[in-house]
Amino acid sequence: MSQKVRELYEQFPYPLRDPGQEKDRLLMPPIDTLSRVNHYCFGGTKEFDATFRALVAGGGTGDSMIWLAEQLRDVGGSVTYLEPSAASTKVARARAEARGLSNVTYVNQTISEFARSKPEPFDYINCAGVLHHLEDPEEGLRDLTSVLKADGAMGIMVYGEHGRLAVTEWRKMIEPLLEGKDLQQQLAMTRTLLSALPEDNMLLKMGGGPGFIKGLLENDPEIVDLLLHPVECAYDVHGVYDFASSAGLHVAAFTGFFGFGGTGKAHYKIDNLVRDPAILRELVAKPLRDQQAFCERFSGAMPLHAFYLTREDKSQTAEMLPDAELAPYFFVPPNKTFFDDLVALAGQPVLIEDGSGNAVDLTGGPDLARLLAVFDGKKTVAELVAILRDEILDTQPIDMNSIAINTLGAVWALFHKFDWMLSSKPGGWQKTDGERTLSVRKI
Repeated sequence: MSQKVRELYEQFPYPLRDPGQEKDRLLMPPIDTLSRVNHYCFGGTKEFDATFRALVAGGGTGDSMIWLAEQLRDVGGSVTYLEPSAASTKVARARAEARGLSNVTYVNQTISEFARSKPEPFDYINCAGVLHHLEDPEEGLRDLTSVLKADGAMGIMVYGEHGRLAVTEWRKMIEPLLEGKDLQQQLAMTRTLLSALPEDNMLLKMGGGPGFIKGLLENDPEIVDLLLHPVECAYDVHGVYDFASSAGLHVAAFTGFFGFGGTGKAHYKIDNLVRDPAILRELVAKPLRDQQAFCERFSGAMPLHAFYLTREDKSQTAEMLPDAELAPYFFVPPNKTFFDDLVALAGQPVLIEDGSGNAVDLTGGPDLARLLAVFDGKKTVAELVAILRDEILDTQPIDMNSIAINTLGAVWALFHKFDWMLSSKPGGWQKTDGERTLSVRKI
């Protein structure tokens, strides 16, 4: 880590957080939600107990550390918070103390310094918004890999090349004005420019309008991190895969991050963006990474990439119907009237939505509610197939087992699209989403 980067985070701990707010809210970064980590990285089979060790590398003011420690506190799991900035550590420690978290170890070192100390390896490593600020990001990723268990996983976030074009152009614009100014002077100049942005400026469009700029002007650390950082790089989808490969890792899945949807993987799905059947057929025949790269450019609105990395390639299996011995469950729980509403609206076009902008429209038959009601997290895929075959579907003089498997697969694909359903061992780690619920309404 360069000296300029160290100095930046001592002056401006990032992100801006007030430990006094911990009593009022818990921030839950989607990438570190252990139900997702279990499903995408561990095939739903991980035991989260006192032996589970998580590392937050470049922990900043503590968002990921707090969320992981909260999830692990009741099972005895531990979190190591790694952060070279004393100012950021002071904020993170105060937040943890406000919550009474005692399962955190604080280490004030850089990633490379920590790796050289050869600590006991970790089950899960979070490194969000950090590697793209290193002078050698690939070396940083290799250092993290060296402290990862053989079957461990990482949750990584890096800047996105195409969706971040507005920031890239801004940095090019102001670069000639930065020479000879210290960071406080650069900040003052940037605030002046932001206060008088033309209405067609790309930053306004990237952020969604004037509210984005207003928020920036109230948050100096955000301005500095976004627009004045001395070291940064960005990646497109192919760059993400190459980055992972440089450390001998595979992209298991793309996921969500704060401010960009709770289930960002949907943005990388061709059928969510392309409606023309002929073009869709042609794209689906391409390798997965080429499909995702098309989505990134076609969308043009991915300012970052959040994803899981594993040593074993799990990218395809995570999207398939889970193995027969696993139990699908509602990660986003249905609301109290969900099943009754489905029955009442059987045969009519309905919209199923989660309140965060994710929705699917369908026309469900009378048996859809019966099938969904048995996804209780206890019944395995094999048991669900048997129930569907023997109790729900109309018997026909053909292979009913194949029909049941195909039907279950279609339902899984629909509800896994936005992570509404995940899978684990029966009765295993099945903590549900604390922010969303599923509802049904007539279209």
